[in-house]
Amino acid sequence: MQKIQTTSIIRKIFLGIVLVATTLLNSSETLGQNSSNFKWPENKITPIFKEFIKAYNTNNLKKLEAFTTKYYEKDVVKAAAYWPSVFADYGKIEPYAIETSWSNKNRLAIWFLGKHTKNWVIIMLRMNTDNTKIIGKSTSRGSRPVGNLPPYRSISSKEMKPHLKKYLKKLHKLDFFSGSVLVAKGNIILFEETYGESNKKRNTKNNANTSFNIASTSKTFTGVAIAKLAEQGKLKFTDPISKYIPEYPKDIANQVTIHHLLTHTSGIELDDYEPFNVDNDKAKNLTEAVKAQVTHIDSLNEGRRKNFKVLNKYDYSNEEYVLLGLIIERVSSMPYGEYIEQNIFNPLQMNNSFADMKKLTVRQNKAIGYTYKDAQSNFIGGTRRENGGVGNYLAPDGGIYSTTRDLYTYFKAINNHTLVSIETQQLLYKKHAKFFVTKDESRHYGYGFQTNSLGKALTIGHGGVRPGVGSRFEYYSKEDYYVIVLSNYGSMAGSAVAAHIKDLIEPND
Repeated sequence: MQKIQTTSIIRKIFLGIVLVATTLLNSSETLGQNSSNFKWPENKITPIFKEFIKAYNTNNLKKLEAFTTKYYEKDVVKAAAYWPSVFADYGKIEPYAIETSWSNKNRLAIWFLGKHTKNWVIIMLRMNTDNTKIIGKSTSRGSRPVGNLPPYRSISSKEMKPHLKKYLKKLHKLDFFSGSVLVAKGNIILFEETYGESNKKRNTKNNANTSFNIASTSKTFTGVAIAKLAEQGKLKFTDPISKYIPEYPKDIANQVTIHHLLTHTSGIELDDYEPFNVDNDKAKNLTEAVKAQVTHIDSLNEGRRKNFKVLNKYDYSNEEYVLLGLIIERVSSMPYGEYIEQNIFNPLQMNNSFADMKKLTVRQNKAIGYTYKDAQSNFIGGTRRENGGVGNYLAPDGGIYSTTRDLYTYFKAINNHTLVSIETQQLLYKKHAKFFVTKDESRHYGYGFQTNSLGKALTIGHGGVRPGVGSRFEYYSKEDYYVIVLSNYGSMAGSAVAAHIKDLIEPND
């Protein structure tokens, strides 16, 4: 991404003002967004873009349709209907910088920062040849601009609590966030609060002991479980999966190793094939889930079944972690959930964490997920509705429930080598598989853990996404910060909060 387009003189003056302000004002004043020095380009796209932002920030479908009717060449209703889904994640937005690498004479891309969510998004409008009509749009989420970012300096531990209290109180009031947030530096918890309701019908509030589904953050537990079995000499990462799942097609299972499954590099992926998804959703346990894979194995994504060869490059797949779960069951001679409880939850006294559906079912203090999406994950807006739960069993790819405090205990135990050895910890965090690498950003996958760099920020952990569920589980190794966010309002509810905390910890100053 290109650097923020400001003149050097304005930049120096502005940064000087910020540095002076940090000594004169309290944290809630100095840590706000500053987009006042954003300069719109002088071209024919700018007035159209300004008109779009004005309509977008109303979150009024009629005003959005009036805009798309005026400026879109086709699909005006569909084009207008898209933007409330963005507003649901970001709220009102303000321009911050032009993304020059995406922009040209017929395209304008701008970084925006949520006015209240403080989350980054790029919006690009693609125009016709004379820049009078919009012919397409793009949005990009989950990243951030290069260069020094608001609050333009790393926030101190002392400032963290008052700033987050004010920030999250506002998000909750605007109904953008429901969930739990914990920020710690080493062994010291700096902030720990919960917001919203775990059950809207019963008006039950979320509290510190409310268990949230953590979605794909569950994969870290599966990775640790496999690693502990390896420590005990009960399996090897180089073992072919045919050794443990003999019913899997031999031409695949003899090639694919446990290492491939852990790092998402096997090429086993079936979620593009709807009949598989239907049968997988019906599965009541891991044996049935793997049977669904075997039944539909000829429909591997991207036509990989014919003359199957191990992919040997990163391609994220839930099916791989289901296979790992079954391997855990067969090697340990106990159900996946029981193994996780006996070998991770119980030793660490993670008393509010669950990997067994029967125990979760009788648990009263658990959060129901609420979403604006329908059963097919299409955004329909209106009032948030219940997400329907996680399925028939708590799967190793995304079924575990936990709390921010329990996850903090778990992460520390890995880092302090009380749960696994230092050698195992290093294997879990190692950059085994490359997702992507650019000049300013890189993402790699280890054994159930992601290592991400974004500007100067380096994090280890995982995230989880499904309708009505959002989790972020991150450790900043340089700063010794733990950031754990669990939400029952969906992926961006959790991601927005975690992304803002990233800017507070490491604003690239």
